[in-house]
Amino acid sequence: MRSIMSAGLLAIAALAACTPSAPINPPPPVVIADGTTLDERLALRAEGAYRAARLTMEAGVDSGVITGTRATQLAAIDRAAYAATLAVREAYKAGNATLYSDAYERAEKVLGLFSRGVQ
Repeated sequence: MRSIMSAGLLAIAALAACTPSAPINPPPPVVIADGTTLDERLALRAEGAYRAARLTMEAGVDSGVITGTRATQLAAIDRAAYAATLAVREAYKAGNATLYSDAYERAEKVLGLFSRGVQ
């Protein structure tokens, strides 16, 4: 019985040592709002870059400048760019900072390929 009480007291002492000495305060709302605004701007930037490259590609195909193998390659890059742009938007909606950062980096790379391919 004595060993059970000793173990209980040790557990309580260990838990008491784990409590923080100062309260943990969340960041002020302005910090969160600024981060959210920045995230929204990045998402809009990715969507705008996709739209611009997509419209340029469509104009090139319609005018006959982009044909054959190049058109096929650009169509594949277009699908990847669209998927990457959607991933950015979905990560933003989910509020997942890590997923959002990864999605935005991927979108930047794919959109760069798409933009260079259209030029």
